[in-house]
Amino acid sequence: MDLDTDMFVQAFWTKCREVIRPEVDTAIEELAKAGHEARVSTQEYTAVPDGLPADTGPSLTVALRPHGSGDDDPHPHLHFHADVKRSVVEVTASSGEPHRYDLDALHAAEVRNEIDEWLGKLLA
Repeated sequence: MDLDTDMFVQAFWTKCREVIRPEVDTAIEELAKAGHEARVSTQEYTAVPDGLPADTGPSLTVALRPHGSGDDDPHPHLHFHADVKRSVVEVTASSGEPHRYDLDALHAAEVRNEIDEWLGKLLA
């Protein structure tokens, strides 16, 4: 991994820890109070060819299991993906088009808007 890629990946994880995850955790708490389940998963980045699509990782994904849904029902998700090639963060809901942000332009307000938009469509 070259230095620019390494720095971008490290900056993405810092953004996740300091900005994205606190907003996600707040949303998960609110969802739990309403009887829903949500889980967070992460995907690391590797430059080693592994047969996976080239745009995998690093990423943070929130998966939702709405109250009353069955085990076989699809679980909607919100995906924060660091696009290493373009040096941007793509935020994609399971039912929508990606929104792209420069890493330094993704703040708590933008993350909260993405979460609210995603949940508004699902739980309306």
